[in-house]
Amino acid sequence: MSENSVYIHHAGITAPAEVLEKLVTFYGNILGLTPGFRPEFGGLHGYWLYSGNNPIIHLLEDQNRSAERSGHFDHIALRCEDLEGVITRLNEHEVPFGQIETAEVNQVQLFLTDPAGVSIELNFESAAS
Repeated sequence: MSENSVYIHHAGITAPAEVLEKLVTFYGNILGLTPGFRPEFGGLHGYWLYSGNNPIIHLLEDQNRSAERSGHFDHIALRCEDLEGVITRLNEHEVPFGQIETAEVNQVQLFLTDPAGVSIELNFESAAS
């Protein structure tokens, strides 16, 4: 395996059912992710949210899941397109976010928090490229 063959496959979020429903709406509204095929996994409820043919965010229901369980987990970082469209949707849905541009790596980053309290970093190629 070469050092460039490792990519993020998906991010997993485990939360109570009412939070899962908010997450499906949030990721659909902001990033256009859509629920799709998900194996049964022994009857455990959840969703796989797709970007095209890729299920990049896996949601699993656990009514007893505490936000403290993930230890030192910090954030999910996603490579995205359409910076202006995402900013427009964030504003339309009143989702607060921060923004920085890093010329050294030619990218713009948006920082926000989803309804489960997960920190999200959205990375866009800078228009200056």
